[in-house]
Amino acid sequence: MRTGNIAAALFLLATVGAAFTPVIYATPTRGFLSTRGTSIVDSAGQAIVLRGVNYPGYEQDHPDLHNSMAYSTFAGNEFNVVRLPLSWANLEPQLGAFNSEYLSSHVDQDVQWAKSAGIYVILDMHQSDWAGRFGGEGAPDWMVENYAANVTGMRHAASDFWSNTNLQDHLVQVWVKIAQHYANEPTIAGYDLFNEPWIFTSVIPGLNATRALEGFYVRTIQAVRAVDPNHIIFLEPGSVKMFNLPISNIVWAPHFYPLAFAPKFYLDNYTFLENDFIAKYQTCLIDYGTPMWIGEFGAFMPDNSSRAIWLQVALDLFNRYGIGWGWWSYDGQYTSIPDQLYIPS
Repeated sequence: MRTGNIAAALFLLATVGAAFTPVIYATPTRGFLSTRGTSIVDSAGQAIVLRGVNYPGYEQDHPDLHNSMAYSTFAGNEFNVVRLPLSWANLEPQLGAFNSEYLSSHVDQDVQWAKSAGIYVILDMHQSDWAGRFGGEGAPDWMVENYAANVTGMRHAASDFWSNTNLQDHLVQVWVKIAQHYANEPTIAGYDLFNEPWIFTSVIPGLNATRALEGFYVRTIQAVRAVDPNHIIFLEPGSVKMFNLPISNIVWAPHFYPLAFAPKFYLDNYTFLENDFIAKYQTCLIDYGTPMWIGEFGAFMPDNSSRAIWLQVALDLFNRYGIGWGWWSYDGQYTSIPDQLYIPS
């Protein structure tokens, strides 16, 4: 982004952000969340900031990583949101058969733990490397069993999904079942429809994956809101801007990982992170006119000093503009929460 554009964005951000102060840290006792302009608000119309963690496990068939003490830990850090990754493979393990026990046996208990701790939950339809067949998680086996178990097969499978609305509509109907289950639960802040949809390179000539994603979002939003008008829809951006999406009760939820996997990070790289953040803010808040929430962020350098500096820079940017976030990630067993994430009263 050119210097003049950055300055203009900063001015606009300052004027937009001033509309809904003061900001509070809401809990589910304040009712369903929704959006107003570029803010997330509670049922009384008070603007809030959602700050918390991603809590994986259920998307990887490791429910043992989840426990009530984790939510006590989150509350002790004064977090007010958990992004909870789910798996399409576990929700529709056989073609056309919705596994409601996945919700009742696992996800429901987290919702209750979160409610007791005064924490909202964002349900995230997670994928990483598209499916278990390719070494990740996400799409069910029945959808990918005929593809080579390598990167080429993964890209073919993903491209075929984005070119086939019949396949997409299976996932739409999974979201409808989830929405029916949680329609009246204010502990649920909203639904993140598809994790990181931009990472695949199409192998189908002429396929516009961004337009396909846009169509999937529109159909899913319409289907979900037919059974559940109460919850925010969280959307992760495609590779280019989308033009035909409804913006009512929508929050854009990009991820933030610039230089997060570099061998080392220095404070001199602040401007690089700032430009990346401002570009996202420009698109989501100013161009789309919707709230933004950083669904994932984190640092993965081998040395503690670099990770600490990166995290502090990222948090400074988020806090300066009143943007909420979900740190990646807390696994309930092996990973401690960095000190920088503690939110003082």
